[in-house]
Amino acid sequence: MFKRTAIFISLLLLVLAGLGFIKYQQIQQGMAMMAAGAPPPTTIEVIDTKHVQWQPRISAVGTLTAREGIDVSNEVEGIIEKIYFTSGQKVKVGVKIVALNDDVEQADLVSFKAQEDLARSLFKRTEGMWKKKTISETEFDNARSNLKVAQANVIQTKARIAKKSIRAPFTGVLGIKQISIGQYLPPGTMLVNLQDYSSLYIDFAVAEKYFPDVKKGLEVQFHVSAYGDQLFTGKVIAVDARVNEATRNISVRAYLKNEEGLLRPGMYAGIDLMLDESAEVIVVPATAIAYSSFGNALFIIKKNDEGALIAQRVQITTGEQRGDQVVILTGLKGDEQVVQAGVSKLRNNAPVTISEQVRLKGSE
Repeated sequence: MFKRTAIFISLLLLVLAGLGFIKYQQIQQGMAMMAAGAPPPTTIEVIDTKHVQWQPRISAVGTLTAREGIDVSNEVEGIIEKIYFTSGQKVKVGVKIVALNDDVEQADLVSFKAQEDLARSLFKRTEGMWKKKTISETEFDNARSNLKVAQANVIQTKARIAKKSIRAPFTGVLGIKQISIGQYLPPGTMLVNLQDYSSLYIDFAVAEKYFPDVKKGLEVQFHVSAYGDQLFTGKVIAVDARVNEATRNISVRAYLKNEEGLLRPGMYAGIDLMLDESAEVIVVPATAIAYSSFGNALFIIKKNDEGALIAQRVQITTGEQRGDQVVILTGLKGDEQVVQAGVSKLRNNAPVTISEQVRLKGSE
């Protein structure tokens, strides 16, 4: 029994010794490889920096406003007798859209016209007598005054009748009807919305520091969520006369034609105000930049003393970003190769190899 145990322990020790020797050999080989050279190069993608013409712009948000837009309402009270429109209908200026009952006013008009006729007859008769000096001047003045009062009553009644017919003040498109026949309308009741959006205003605000750069005639480019990336353009037509004291912003209004009717008043717009001056700048893809609280950087490709490619870290100052392109204000000359993919795997002066796929694309 003791002999078997001794044999078993001896075999176990031999196995452990063998495993230890193998592990020792592996560690020695790894240390030898580390001592022999650097880690394998990191595969990256690169892009050539270049100078491009970059037109400065101011980004803002704004709202589309109709050239003319109102809530149509009644000036006088009354009961709706007739509705001449349907929701969404296009109407021309002066077209009657709602009629209120005017029976009382029509009756008053008949009465006042009769009084006017009588006053005119009395005035003519009095005028003839006054010329013959058979009546006093006071009687003549009274007759003339009575005629003018009668005429004023007729004009006033006609004006009240006209206000019972509500007409479109300009050509445009009516919104959703808010009324019904037979409904009593107090003065100022909203009947329907009317918008002329054949042309639109874009109203937005920019910080006061941009005031010297903003002027009439500048181009405005904008997009709305309804049409994705489709770009619309307009022109600045007005800059407000004062700066808002609460926000320190200044209001700007641009104008554009909306002949196809794609846009509607009230839409939210993402706006770029294009400034006059253009400048030559260096741009790189946003993926090439390593952002950090200690300062932004990117990697450019260099050759070391042995002629091998390495990635050299360069501190940069970034400017405006448009899409995936970022302006580099300082740190680059414009003739470098910049790492655009694989930045997170790099350290300063790390050996690199350029992706063969990118190399082939660059040679086409």
